[in-house]
Amino acid sequence: MNQKILSLLLAALLTAGSLTMTGCSDKGADNGSSQENASAQPGSVSEAEGAEEEENDFIGDDLPEKDFGGETFSILTTSWYNAKKYIYADEMNGEVVNDALYKQRAKISDRFNVDITCNDDNDLDPVSSMVHNCAISGDDSYSIVYSHDNMTMNNGLKGDFCNLRSFEVLDFSKPWWQGASQVFTIQNKLFATANPMAMSGIYMNCTVSFNKALCIDLGMELPYEKVRNGEWVLDEMIGMAEKAKVDLDGDGVYGAKDQWGFLTASYGWLQFQSDMGAGCMEKDDQGNVFFTENTDKMIAVMEKFDRMDEFTQASTGTDYNVDMFKEGRGLFMFSENRNLYESMRDSSVSYGILPAPKFDENQENYASAGYDIYWGVLLSSAAHEEMISYCLEAISCENYNNVIPAVWETVLGAKLSDAPEDSEMFHIIRDVQYVDLGYALSQSVAGLSNLVFLHTNTTADQTASYIKKMMKSLTRGTEKFNETYSSLGN
Repeated sequence: MNQKILSLLLAALLTAGSLTMTGCSDKGADNGSSQENASAQPGSVSEAEGAEEEENDFIGDDLPEKDFGGETFSILTTSWYNAKKYIYADEMNGEVVNDALYKQRAKISDRFNVDITCNDDNDLDPVSSMVHNCAISGDDSYSIVYSHDNMTMNNGLKGDFCNLRSFEVLDFSKPWWQGASQVFTIQNKLFATANPMAMSGIYMNCTVSFNKALCIDLGMELPYEKVRNGEWVLDEMIGMAEKAKVDLDGDGVYGAKDQWGFLTASYGWLQFQSDMGAGCMEKDDQGNVFFTENTDKMIAVMEKFDRMDEFTQASTGTDYNVDMFKEGRGLFMFSENRNLYESMRDSSVSYGILPAPKFDENQENYASAGYDIYWGVLLSSAAHEEMISYCLEAISCENYNNVIPAVWETVLGAKLSDAPEDSEMFHIIRDVQYVDLGYALSQSVAGLSNLVFLHTNTTADQTASYIKKMMKSLTRGTEKFNETYSSLGN
């Protein structure tokens, strides 16, 4: 994998340094601020500058050396989604990401004399209950928990987690604390977050894949130039996708055996809605959350989505109809990146990668929402704050600089080195990745889930009345959420 491409690719949340296992306690020669590192644009540096950037792009954790005398940094996670593979490796097995995670753990263990362990014996509900019971009883068996996004947020609301913003060792100016850690900071408190402590955010971010050969066969230009020029908008994608719907089996009924213009899932519509600027929740100057009441924009987006239904095959789960795309029976697929890794790497389909289109020419930037596995530090382990903080900072640093590049190489295979256009698309996507606040709180605020899954629940002509019907419970739910947050420890 070309190191310069990877270094440029992984800015902001995903900016990275060299693939060699460099010590996170060592400062780079001239790292600059996180904003400066995140501002690099593809093609904006000379070869000499690029070579210098490769040497200096490592961002250290700036932690002093410390010996914790063999204390245990214990990770609790769930068997759901095979979450452990995004976090922890028991042993070397020759697989790139696994071995990078193993080396990270070995390095941090040796550096601070800590024993890093991981338990994934239980499913979602038992893990959530275990966390709450530990908080109540004062059981400090576990340092942190990774679990289902919404469940982790709810554990935070129950008072089960420490406020990470109060941890003096954590340096929130570092790039591995940007993204979700900013979005999830409410009333200047951060009880649950997602960051490079786990690799799940890369696999679960949602992007557009498209069938290059089918696009050419239909007499259409590949969309790369429009993306570069900021002209890749929803109407453009709709116009292309409409041409791709074909009744392949000739039975007069469009179904799973036919060809479609757009493939996704109900969980894809949710993120696509947010990318179009129709998210549900914001924060005010005091950090309280509130419903955007952006009804006109939501209706406009829903009108486009209703039109897209004519050529869309959407699953009700999270498979995004990837098998149809793999078989060449879809022009566009909007899905989590994990599908590229799990299903498309051995496909003969020549496919490209794009950001979600802008809603229209008035939308300033592209956006790329996605999912993640959230984590929190158990309140019952607060007495071990220093050791936990050192591990959090150092592991995040190692993953950010060294493991994330290995993940991208594995997810994309030869894509970045063999297809410069797709490399450029990921340059664009990398700077606009985020976690939607509305989805993150959708199980914590009454009525909110109905609105983040708006296209699943209603149509454009019913959107205004649907939102109005939800407003009473949503207003109460938001007020209760803010009150509960205010009552939690600082």
